Amino acid sequence: MLEIKKVLSENGIPFEDKNLRWDNAFASAYLEEIKKSLADGLTPVLVELKNDIAKDLFAQCQVVDHHDKFVGRQACLLQVLEILKLRPTRQQQLIAANDSGYIPAMLALGASRSEVEEIRCMDWQAQNISVELVEESMRAYENKKIKNGVFVIEMEHFCFAPVTDTAYWDQPSQNILFRFREGRTLYFGKSELVGKVYDKFSGCGCWRGGNFVGCPQIEFQDEITKFILENQ
Repeated sequence: MLEIKKVLSENGIPFEDKNLRWDNAFASAYLEEIKKSLADGLTPVLVELKNDIAKDLFAQCQVVDHHDKFVGRQACLLQVLEILKLRPTRQQQLIAANDSGYIPAMLALGASRSEVEEIRCMDWQAQNISVELVEESMRAYENKKIKNGVFVIEMEHFCFAPVTDTAYWDQPSQNILFRFREGRTLYFGKSELVGKVYDKFSGCGCWRGGNFVGCPQIEFQDEITKFILENQ
C-alpha cells in the first residue's frame, strides 16, 4: 500500500487513504468519495476494499485486489502500475512478489537472500513492528509446538511477520498455525488446505490469500485448529 501511494503521489494521481486495517477495509468507508468521483465523471478505483455498498455503485467502480475471490490476480501494486501504463522497477517487482507470494515468490524471481531480507525489512517497517514486538515474537517461536508437522504458535499479539520470516528458512513449506490470544487464528501453508479451511469456515468472516487463511472469531479457534491438524 505504501508503494502504491508513492506511485500515485509521484504521478499526480489523486487518492484517498483512511488507513483502515485490512480486515476492516470496507468500500462504505469511502462512500461519499465514491459518489463524488462518479458525479464528476470519474471511475473510482477501489484498492483492497470489501464490497458493502449498493450493487449499482460498486458496478461503476474498478476493483484492484488479489485476495478472496480475486486470488490468482497479480499483486495490487502491479495492477495499479498496469492501469497507469507504468513498467515496474526491480524493487517494485519484489515488493509485489512479497505481497502476493511472500518469500517463495521473490526467490522465484531470482532474488538473493539479502534482497529478500531487505524487502521483508521494508515490510516490517511498514507495519511499525518495534524491537519489543520482535523479541516477543521470537519468544513465541522458541516455545512453538510441532503437531502433525505443523508449527503451532501461541501469540500474545498479531505481530507474526518476524515469526514467519524466521520460520521460513527452517520450514519453507510455511506449515504454521498461529493462535492469537485476542481470538484470531491464522494459518500459513499448503494452498489446497488453505482453500479447504476457507470454504468450510467462510461464513465465520474468514479471509484468505494464496498461501494463508485467517478467522477473526475466537469461538472457532479450536475447531479450525483441529481441522487443520487433521487434514495435513
